[in-house]
Amino acid sequence: MISISLKTIAMITNGQLCGKDLLIDNIIIDSRKIIKNCLFIVLIGKNFDAHIFIKDAIEKGCAAIVTQKHIQCHISYIIVQNTSLALGQIAAWVRKQTNAKILAITGSCGKTSVKEMTASILRQNGNTISTIGNFNNNIGVPLTLLQLNHSHKYAVIELGANKPSEISYISNMSQPEIILINNIQYAHLQGFKSLLGVSQAKSEIFSGLRPNGTVVINLDSHHLSKWKKNIINNNIIYFSIKKKNIVIFFLVILIPIYMVHLS
Repeated sequence: MISISLKTIAMITNGQLCGKDLLIDNIIIDSRKIIKNCLFIVLIGKNFDAHIFIKDAIEKGCAAIVTQKHIQCHISYIIVQNTSLALGQIAAWVRKQTNAKILAITGSCGKTSVKEMTASILRQNGNTISTIGNFNNNIGVPLTLLQLNHSHKYAVIELGANKPSEISYISNMSQPEIILINNIQYAHLQGFKSLLGVSQAKSEIFSGLRPNGTVVINLDSHHLSKWKKNIINNNIIYFSIKKKNIVIFFLVILIPIYMVHLS
């Protein structure tokens, strides 16, 4: 991770710093994984509130805390409106500090396998990070981006979602140079209602693509025509298994070669 001061974090998150300024080299969201001198971001979910673990985190040696509540403690803390959003804001800042080329992958299935193989190949050409396991949501993606430092040449980020607007959020956070929509299938219909809903959700990945970025699209995807307005000004690479007269690209080879070319 790139070192960042509490003062900068407070500015990024529009938070209030209470206590002295410190330089932070590690950010942790799980109190069980606290390491000395880290920043503990206290998350709140539907079924949990990590504020109850603050005392435990302090005893284990965390240097500072990001919280949604005023707390009584002897270490520095930052009060923010929403700790989950603060995590994403810090991750987006870290991403902007590096020159790493980022590939973002989404799709209904197969994206984890493509991510792993692509990252494995890219590591042969430079320091590369990738999404850990399937940590591909609004918490997992920022945790991956926080790993970035100035030594990294590439990052392969998997973007997943269970409902609308989630991919837009993490795509804008990641700011990829290349995006891949692996496929559109009947998945997560409870959150998206229909195959059209799935297609619209996956197309949210376009929102974070950097200017002059490259889009890699499966021509066999459903509702592809609805994406055209989002990709008209980008470099586009198509692949297909079903359509004739379309070159079938072995993407796991093609994408790393293209990313190496960009660097």
